[in-house]
Amino acid sequence: MADLELYRIIGAALAAKRKALRLKQSEVADQIGLTRASLANIERGRQKIMLHQIYRLASALKVESIIDLVPSNFSFEQASGPLMIEGSDVSDAQRAQIEQYVRRKGGGRK
Repeated sequence: MADLELYRIIGAALAAKRKALRLKQSEVADQIGLTRASLANIERGRQKIMLHQIYRLASALKVESIIDLVPSNFSFEQASGPLMIEGSDVSDAQRAQIEQYVRRKGGGRK
């Protein structure tokens, strides 16, 4: 799966969850600090989503974990070395959850 395909799949999952909750794009965008147009682009896979935005979306869409928003069959080719998560306001607990998920899902299992 290409990296850009991941954004399309995540965007579709976000849109489906939002619609299931009967929330408007503008309502969710306001909650997470984006414009409605940016959220629309994310839902269509045309705009990359930042890690902190995934956490905000998970909260706004009432999912227990960001894992509920990502496909289970996406694998990363370089999951064996140190995982660098920088440039966002991710807490240590969130960082540990991300690393655990990447190691479990991206460590050669498909």
